[in-house]
Amino acid sequence: MKTVDSAGREVHTHVRIYSDGQHEGSKQGFVSYVVAVATLGLYVGWLQFLLALLIASWHSRLALTLLIAIMGTTLLPLKPLLWKRFCDAWVFKCWREYFKFSYLFEEALDHNKRYIFVEFPHGVFPMGPLLAGTMCTKMFPEFDIFSLAASSVFNIPGWRHFSTWIGSVPATSSNFKRLLRKGSVAVIVGGIAEIFMGSAVCENAMVLTRKGFVRVAVEEGIDGGIVPVYHMGNSLILDWWPQWLSGPSRRLRAALGVQYGQWGLPLPRSRPICMVMGKPIAVNKFASGDPGYEAEVDRVHALVVKELKELYDRHKGMYGWSDRPLVLH
Repeated sequence: MKTVDSAGREVHTHVRIYSDGQHEGSKQGFVSYVVAVATLGLYVGWLQFLLALLIASWHSRLALTLLIAIMGTTLLPLKPLLWKRFCDAWVFKCWREYFKFSYLFEEALDHNKRYIFVEFPHGVFPMGPLLAGTMCTKMFPEFDIFSLAASSVFNIPGWRHFSTWIGSVPATSSNFKRLLRKGSVAVIVGGIAEIFMGSAVCENAMVLTRKGFVRVAVEEGIDGGIVPVYHMGNSLILDWWPQWLSGPSRRLRAALGVQYGQWGLPLPRSRPICMVMGKPIAVNKFASGDPGYEAEVDRVHALVVKELKELYDRHKGMYGWSDRPLVLH
């Protein structure tokens, strides 16, 4: 179905669209595949790479020099926030082809309004949200969409600048509200907890106890509303070990353990990822102390939970997951 958005741009709704000219039967080219494997392995396995470099630096001046240079980047300012030329880099096209990234919109959005996009699942690694972030200049050319990431990410050289350039800042309430004054914001609601929820038989999303994003939406009076987003396939690209470190990880706000995927390496498996985006959920504005504030938070949160489940159920068959239920926590 075709519709026209607020900018007069033709938008396809209720149709699965493959990125970068791909189609259902397309195959990734050899060069693109090699680039994707090399760079995805380095990016996802960045912590393991830094550890190996640290060990090697005891015996190699080259390794020591490289380690010092990488650590030195922590002294550089975290700018620019949302570097669109970086998001348009060719390497991300290779990544999207590796995962045969596709997307489906249920409704065209109004570029004159602000939205909060609530994305699920985080999985072991939020590759779906990352790929969507690199596509924002193409999917939403009139929008500035920022995002929130775990604060621990911004303590890691390399990752901290990468995250900033794709539009992320540490996930705090003050940062959330500050970004909403600049544009729309994407939030991965399940966070670290969902890293430990991998399953071979069902999808898992942590949302029943998460109301912080709703409180911010109500307090800020987001005129566009809250938009539920689900990334099908994101939960299958990597596994995590050991599962019992879930509790300590959540307390430290940093994932403890090791991720593994293709060939037992920290390289995501090449699985199709499809982003489905539901219709906005309207929000009424209340100050935190106003009568009716808690009732509005509960009302909107209940709608988010309902719409997320229904969004998944509407489209799971398209992805081939008719027998894979979504379990909400």
